[in-house]
Amino acid sequence: MNPKITRRRLAAAALGSAASLGAVRAQAPSAPNSPQNLHTTATEENRKNSEALSKVELPMSVEPAFQFKA
Repeated sequence: MNPKITRRRLAAAALGSAASLGAVRAQAPSAPNSPQNLHTTATEENRKNSEALSKVELPMSVEPAFQFKA
């Protein structure tokens, strides 16, 4: 096995991987990024995050590492 790689082999490997990535991206259908769709997605993610946070229980002895001063 030859541990050295030539510039031509490196370029062929890079171009080959870039071409295959381009082919994969071209085949995947793109989802529409309409403002309504983005808003719905964000609202759903916020709801899921809120539910996950509500399941975590913290004892009252837990305090923040800072103080609120008016």
